Amino acid sequence: MIREAAINTRLRGWDCLVEDFLAFRAQGQAVALVTLVNSEGGSPRPPGSQMVVAANGDYAGHLTGGCAESVIVDEARAALGEGRNRTLHLGAGSQYLDIQLPCGASVALYIDVTVDDHTMAAVQRALAQRQVVALDTLAPGSHQVVIDPGEGSPAKGFRRLYYPPRRLLVYGKGPNAYTLARLARESDFQVSLYAPDQATLAACEDTGVDTGLLSSPSSVRVPPLDAHTAVVLMFHEHDWEPALLRQLLPTDAFYLGALGSRRTHQQRCEQLVAEGFPQAPERIHGPVGLDIGAGNPVEIALSILAEMVRDYRRGQGSRPLLVGATSGIAGLVT
Repeated sequence: MIREAAINTRLRGWDCLVEDFLAFRAQGQAVALVTLVNSEGGSPRPPGSQMVVAANGDYAGHLTGGCAESVIVDEARAALGEGRNRTLHLGAGSQYLDIQLPCGASVALYIDVTVDDHTMAAVQRALAQRQVVALDTLAPGSHQVVIDPGEGSPAKGFRRLYYPPRRLLVYGKGPNAYTLARLARESDFQVSLYAPDQATLAACEDTGVDTGLLSSPSSVRVPPLDAHTAVVLMFHEHDWEPALLRQLLPTDAFYLGALGSRRTHQQRCEQLVAEGFPQAPERIHGPVGLDIGAGNPVEIALSILAEMVRDYRRGQGSRPLLVGATSGIAGLVT
C-alpha cells in the first residue's frame, strides 16, 4: 500500500527531506532517495527537488504536484527490491502513456538506493549547525558530503545543495506575536518566540515553537543570525526596540521587521540613523508586512509572512538546489 508518511502531515516547503530519510531508516526500512534531475515545459518543482520512499510504501515529498507520485513510489520500491539505481522519465515521451504532466511538461528522475545512513547523517549534522552542505552523487554507491561548497560542481555526476532551514525569531507580546509564531511554524519555519509575559508564551505550547521569557530591554541578547533567518519585533511598548535593533542591524538576517505606524517607523529610523546606523531605513520593514488591509492578528501575520517569503525567494531562496551535468545521469545507473 502506498501512503504518505504520517510524520509529514504538517505543512512544509519540501526543500529538505534528510530527517525523513533518517526517520524511515530508524524504522528499519530500506529507503530510496529520488531526485528531479531535469525538467522541461514547466515542472511544478525545480531541479533538485526530492522524494524519499521507504520499502513499505511510505514516502515524503512531492515531485509532480500529485499526479504521478504513485508511479514514482512503485519505481522506487522496485529499485529497492533489485538493489539497483535507475532513472525514470515522466511526461512527454515517457513509457507511462497514461501519466500526463501539466502543460506538456516532462521530468527526469534519478532513483538512488545506495545512499547510506552515515552520509545522510553527515548532511543532517551540518544543517543542524546551520551550514550550507552539498551531497555529491559521483557514481553508483559513491557519494561525498561537502561543507560550504561554494558555487562549484563535481567533475562528474551531480550535486544536491541543502540550505539551513528558514528560521524566524519573534520578539513581542500579545496576539499578533503568538499568531505570527504559530503561522510561521506551520509554514515550514523554525520559530522562536521571546516575550515579556507568560501568557504570550503559553499560547504557543505544544506547537513546536521554542519560547523564551524576556526580563528587560537591556538584558536581551540576540543569538548569531545567518542569511536564512528573519526577525520581527511586535511590541506595543516600543522601548523594547532600540536595544534589539542595535544588535540586529549588523547581522546577516535576510529580513527585519517591526510593528508600528508609519510615523512610529520614521521616528524609529531617525533615532537609529542618529546613533550611527544609516542602513536602518532600508533594512527594517515598517510598517511591517505587505499592505493587504489586514484587520486582525491572523491577517497581520499573513501579511508579514508573505513579505518574508517574498524577500527570501528573491534572495537566498533563489539559489539552485541542483548543480552539475545532468546529461551524465545515465552513467550513474548500476
